[in-house]
Amino acid sequence: MNRLRRLETFARAGWLARGIVYCLLAYIALTSARASDASPQGVFRSVRDMPGGPILLVLLALGLALYGAYRLYGAALDSEGKGNDAKGIAIRVGYAASGLAHFLLSWAAVRLASGKTDAGGEREKEAAGMLLDMPLGDTLLGAIGLAFLAAAAHQAVKAWTTEFMRGVAPEAPAWVVPVGRAGLAARAVVFAVIGYSLVRAGWFGAAGEVKGLGDALSALTEHAALYTLVAAGLFLFGIHSLVEARWRRIRDEDVVRRLAAAAR
Repeated sequence: MNRLRRLETFARAGWLARGIVYCLLAYIALTSARASDASPQGVFRSVRDMPGGPILLVLLALGLALYGAYRLYGAALDSEGKGNDAKGIAIRVGYAASGLAHFLLSWAAVRLASGKTDAGGEREKEAAGMLLDMPLGDTLLGAIGLAFLAAAAHQAVKAWTTEFMRGVAPEAPAWVVPVGRAGLAARAVVFAVIGYSLVRAGWFGAAGEVKGLGDALSALTEHAALYTLVAAGLFLFGIHSLVEARWRRIRDEDVVRRLAAAAR
């Protein structure tokens, strides 16, 4: 039960941190004169410039790290019962990738809190260039792009089918459903843009077009209505993350049984 309580703490703190990041990111996207500011790094810079910003940034980094630990834990021990078939393994690999990505975000926040600058959106292009210089790097980069496209499709399916509600407690308010659907749909669009840019970089020699989250939003600015809808949707995804921090069911008998079996 102690392990289960730690798992719950990791998850809820992480969803809270993720919700804050996405809400601030969307706020920046909707109010900033430069859409390129709408990135996790832009959020971290905004938090740093607040009163007591470095301390707030460290707390945010801690929450992101806890979420990363929760996702890696779930991938390794299958705490959400996805199984060992092809679909279950694919989802668990996605959880592991999400965990690593949130650890990297946490590290970026800590670096910024300590006064170190970051390269913003150029970091993704540099990483893509380094990967392309490795043997079979272009193939790997394209495969990562396909993984993002698959994740975009998965987000879209979850939005359409409301699959995300299976893990939400029944006492959650009714507005959770439309908020979750809109948020996941917006995230699907952003993931699709990122995945498309990675496929082009890996398989069609367009490394300079690699996009991170902020760049993916910037790519939509030529279509003002779509940009506004996606940015608003990302805000709703942040609200959806806060909903999960409050109403996500973690303590159920299936989880207890699986964790008990893993501890033997």
